Amino acid sequence: MRRALFAAVLSFVLAGLGHFFLGLWRGLWFAVPSLFLLSLHFTGQWELADAAFMALGVFSAFDAFSIARRGYGIV
Repeated sequence: MRRALFAAVLSFVLAGLGHFFLGLWRGLWFAVPSLFLLSLHFTGQWELADAAFMALGVFSAFDAFSIARRGYGIV
């Protein structure tokens, strides 16, 4: 249970980190768009970028938690 929660928390920080913690390269599919949205935030286009960044983080956290608990995610 602790491993699943830690993976979810890491994915809230930056989408995909929880997957990397679990040893899955599919976290790259979450990390690259997340880094792009984070760069949009710092260029001044923060309204839509922040909303999409948070939505991607929640989705990634749920997926990482599901993988750690059940063995398969939602993607």
